[in-house]
Amino acid sequence: MHKQIITTDRVYPPTAAFSQAIRVSGGDLVFVSGIIGMRADGTMPSTGVEQIELAFANLAEVMRAAGGTTADIVKVNVFVRDDFLLVRDDLRAIRARYFTHDFPVSTLVQVAGFAGPEYLFEIEAIAALPAHSTP
Repeated sequence: MHKQIITTDRVYPPTAAFSQAIRVSGGDLVFVSGIIGMRADGTMPSTGVEQIELAFANLAEVMRAAGGTTADIVKVNVFVRDDFLLVRDDLRAIRARYFTHDFPVSTLVQVAGFAGPEYLFEIEAIAALPAHSTP
């Protein structure tokens, strides 16, 4: 599997730690459903920052189960309910621990609500893993 980070100076530079585009060749794509900051026992932290932290940890666990890591993620969609400015610095710090280089392409959207009223954050992802042979 080959991942090529694509950049151009003919458009504005990324405003945060994300890539403008990524080309992937060879390998398998893994599509990760929206993941929230819920503990394995079904309980949820009460603050947005705690939910962001847990959602990223949950994403890392799903990637591990798929045979990869967060470094294999090529696209993330992030959804926040709180005013983004209230969680921006924490979100960027938490994200920086999971995406350290060759940053995924990214979209961030502030939403009015989620499937559950206690949900404050959700992240979904697409990852590119080396080709996996099935028996």
